[in-house]
Amino acid sequence: MSSGSIRMQNGIDVEKDAWALQYTAPRATSPIAVSFISKYRSFLLMHALFALADTKVETINTLFGTIFIDMIRYVEEEWDNLLKYIETGELPDWEGTDHVRQWLVPKFHAAPERAAELRAVGRAAQEPGWLARVWPMLKVVIGIASGVYAAVIPKMRHYVGPDVQLRSLGFTASEAYIGTVYDPENLNLYKVASDDVVEYLDVSKEEVAANLLAPVMASPAGGKYEVVLTNRDGMWRYRLGDVIEIEGFDPNDGAPVVRYVERRNVALRLGGAMLSEEHLAKAILAVQDKLGPLIEFTVVIDDRNITRRVGYLVETQRELGAFSFAHPVTIITQLNKGPEADEAPDKLLH
Repeated sequence: MSSGSIRMQNGIDVEKDAWALQYTAPRATSPIAVSFISKYRSFLLMHALFALADTKVETINTLFGTIFIDMIRYVEEEWDNLLKYIETGELPDWEGTDHVRQWLVPKFHAAPERAAELRAVGRAAQEPGWLARVWPMLKVVIGIASGVYAAVIPKMRHYVGPDVQLRSLGFTASEAYIGTVYDPENLNLYKVASDDVVEYLDVSKEEVAANLLAPVMASPAGGKYEVVLTNRDGMWRYRLGDVIEIEGFDPNDGAPVVRYVERRNVALRLGGAMLSEEHLAKAILAVQDKLGPLIEFTVVIDDRNITRRVGYLVETQRELGAFSFAHPVTIITQLNKGPEADEAPDKLLH
């Protein structure tokens, strides 16, 4: 987790940094000093090192599911070295860690028995449920996996197996906490439960204050809205840019239950058609069964020829499936289904 998250959870002000660096937060395997590593790879590897040395890990808490996947990938790459460090108690000198070594070295101890346990498990990341054998007490992995981030769920499930729970952190933003998890089994269903004022701007209407809805109970389920926030830190009717879809209302207090859809105005214009984030994601996810389960993907405009095209750069869990060259036809069909594409279907890739 980030140093900001640690601060909020444990009430650590910036002025207390020098004091806090020597401690480990409650329920954490890594010392607080690890959260002050700015190099992404080193940051995740150091968290992983302390976690691997602890056989009693029950919860892995990351901000996004993609961060969890990145951490486990780094563990795969550095598996032999990580086990050597755990066996000897030698703290690695990864890039960007020099400024926190003085607080980390006293916290890291040799654990040859644990290293032997991990060697017996092996680097078997290709086997479903590998992490449940690495950490036999693992019960839950927490990370936001809604919207386009849902693409990593199959890979997360592969790593942890069927018995470890996958949970969302909630609907959070830098500006405010918007909603809490409504159904623990659904990674994209939130109950709006903010201490701030949340309003909703209908994405199908003109972007003016008169079209703001508050409370949202008057709006029909199924509508899509941009979240507009007024908080106690001075933001007044601040547009978050997040689009949600109303699934219904909590029967106990009438609070909206919402599904995260996409970022607003994140779209590609192609030959007169606007392709939204949701639209583009649905198209590539429609071929997962043949292309292979996706871990991540990026969309680009391919303008190498006169006819501009949508290009997908994908990372799959396994080798590309047979006849993957034929899948653009399926993707094109999906792209032409969207309302934005219907306005100019002849402009898309055929």
